[in-house]
Amino acid sequence: MFTGDLATAAPIVFDANTTIHVQDDTTPVIEAVVLVNRRTKNTAGEWSDAEPTRHRIKAWNRLATNIATLPKGARVLVVGHTETEAWTDNQTQGKRTADVIVVDAIGASLRYATVTYGPDAGATLEAN
Repeated sequence: MFTGDLATAAPIVFDANTTIHVQDDTTPVIEAVVLVNRRTKNTAGEWSDAEPTRHRIKAWNRLATNIATLPKGARVLVVGHTETEAWTDNQTQGKRTADVIVVDAIGASLRYATVTYGPDAGATLEAN
C-alpha cells in the first residue's frame, strides 16, 4: 500500500461498467473509468461544460466488490495513488504505458445524495 504524499482526493463522477472480473481465479478486481467534470467561463461570462477528464481506476478484493455496488453516475470521492502500467502492444510490438489510479478508499459524495450505510449490508445511495 502507498504511504507517501501523493494520495489525492477529488470529487469525480463515477461513470463505468462496474463489472468485476477475477484475477488469478481467486481475486476480485475492478477496472473502471471515473470522469472529472468541470465548467469553464468564456470571455463573455457564459458558462459551459468542458470536456471531462478521464481517469482509469483499479481496486481489488473487498474494495472491488464494494465499488461494484455504486450506481453508474454516482458522485464519488476517490483517495488513491497513481501507478504507470506498461505492456507490449500485440500489433506493433511497441511499448505502451498508461496511468491508473490504484484506489485506497472511495466514498459516495453527499452533496446531492443521501446514503444508507452498513458494513457490507448493501448500502443504498439515493439522489436528492
